[in-house]
Amino acid sequence: MRWQYLFLTLVACGTPPRSRGFTTSSANAPTARASAELRFAKAESVSQVTCPDAAAKVDGTLVCPNEARAQGLTIVDLADAWTPRLLAPQADGTAPTFRDTYLALAADRDREGKPLDHTEELAELYGVVPSLAIVRKRLADDARHACHAEIDSTPIALLDKPYAQDHKQVVAVMSARRVALQKQLEAERILRKLPDLTALALVADKPVAKKYETWKKADGIHRGILAAQRHLVCEGFLDEKDADGTMTWRTSNAVELYQRRNFLMPNERLDEETREALAVDSRELDFRLALRILRERVVDATGLIEDGTAADGPQPILGRMLDPSPMRAARGREKPLPNGAPDLIGAAVETAARELGWSEPVQLRAFLERHATGLRAAIALPELPTYHSAHMDLTAEIDRGDVWYDDTPIPRKIKRRPTLTVFVTANGVKRPLVRWPTTIGGWSDVSTNGHVVQKWKESDVGPRVWRELYAAPTWLPPPSTPDRDLVKNMYNGRWELKKSIMGPGPHAAYGLVLLVHDNVVTKKDGTVSYWDNGIGSHGSASVTSIVNGTSHGCHRLYNQLAVRLANFLLHHREHVVKGEQKVGYRRRVNHKGSFLAKVDTRGFLYEMTPPVPIVVTKGTIRTARKIPPRNSAPAD
Repeated sequence: MRWQYLFLTLVACGTPPRSRGFTTSSANAPTARASAELRFAKAESVSQVTCPDAAAKVDGTLVCPNEARAQGLTIVDLADAWTPRLLAPQADGTAPTFRDTYLALAADRDREGKPLDHTEELAELYGVVPSLAIVRKRLADDARHACHAEIDSTPIALLDKPYAQDHKQVVAVMSARRVALQKQLEAERILRKLPDLTALALVADKPVAKKYETWKKADGIHRGILAAQRHLVCEGFLDEKDADGTMTWRTSNAVELYQRRNFLMPNERLDEETREALAVDSRELDFRLALRILRERVVDATGLIEDGTAADGPQPILGRMLDPSPMRAARGREKPLPNGAPDLIGAAVETAARELGWSEPVQLRAFLERHATGLRAAIALPELPTYHSAHMDLTAEIDRGDVWYDDTPIPRKIKRRPTLTVFVTANGVKRPLVRWPTTIGGWSDVSTNGHVVQKWKESDVGPRVWRELYAAPTWLPPPSTPDRDLVKNMYNGRWELKKSIMGPGPHAAYGLVLLVHDNVVTKKDGTVSYWDNGIGSHGSASVTSIVNGTSHGCHRLYNQLAVRLANFLLHHREHVVKGEQKVGYRRRVNHKGSFLAKVDTRGFLYEMTPPVPIVVTKGTIRTARKIPPRNSAPAD
């Protein structure tokens, strides 16, 4: 029905179609409106289409996909009912069972259509691209924007560290000292008959001047925290009574929600990038959200993956960096790789934004109001690389970076973090396309004979293949996973099963994508079998672990990148759709109660034919011991 709605809103029927099935015709009514407002305008267009999946061109006329390709146009789907190719319906109409949930989450709704609360919405960091309807709603929220506009954000720049809940006592002591010093300085001001406290900075009495500087710094930090908290109140993440200049768990929780909303590292800290975002106009932040949404739609339409991470790094889009710095390069891996692919995604998205007329928030709002349910836009984008094809010669490599093989966990400073690099070989030339941060295994709690102990979880080294690609995968906790790790404290005397970690969903252990690392075993008779050791490359709900942490042996990826990688493989590798893989996993969890864990699907499976080779290198072993610790546990 979607194409029928598009047809009715964009065209007026009058004459029969021409004999060529994909041909369109149009006539625009005269208008005095600015050209920017005419882009993809519907009201003045009179067109005829004979295909169900037509797209609108810049002038408002419709074009069918075949004709769009012939004209060098790319159709970018901006409809609300969009999912990445990974979750799209197949030719026979089947689709991953998670697809409906994805669409609901993209609209900040649950499966029943009810609005999500703050702890469940904001899934962009976890691989769910929001609907453009969310942007339209936020841009139209004038009360929220007015709330932000009333705040003087200047003091936020005075914050000298990433304040969080663990600074609670430091902030409290500083605040008490600030109050005491202010009383002393006020008495000094009255005694000296000065107009205000700032005049004390110029007095010849050095102890007084020093006391003033101490107070000034403490007061600036207090005002900076207050300003940040007031912005959190405007977003509905913090109660007004808690915007008092203290750093409690309530403020840290609110900061994390703000970070999730604005695609920042969700570390609950007022770090530099979070402080910068808090000082930015709220409509500008909504505009950046729209650009991130457009980016994933363009990526899905073009099959691009080249984001500059293998070369000079991602480039600004319309002068804006859309990702936090930890996502742009792993620590110690900032230098470009030889022959690395440049940022083709950034160039394509900027071109798309300009074609759509998205130059500033006001133009974006007008566009979204004209197209309330979105549209399919046929736009001219930069040409794709010549090495792009339906089946590319792809390989991948995981460099484990710095590795410590101590018998017990020790503090360590990792200078070179693990990375995943994807290569293409074309015309005899091997070229890195992307280089992304990832993880390797480390020390983890393991249940053994009824006891929980720490064991090393190794990330296998050597050649493997990506053969099985799961969309919306689930995690089936092995017996070695302690029961205590499968429940959560609801802080009201109740405990619940961690259903979300098992999936499917954005907060599942594997995120929205799992690429199994199969070991290829050639038998004596020449036949080949595949051995799965429980390790894979996958998305992760533990976003911050990819910056500094370790895994249970797998190679975690930022969720949006895991989805991009999967879409890229489906664009550029031959594959077979295996569909939903049913399982009957059941486990009784006994901790703070008794709970039954149930998982009925392994995920929606695509099989790469042939598999994509991937090699995991040893990395640099930084310890005298060159083999994994004794009694290492298998990955899970």
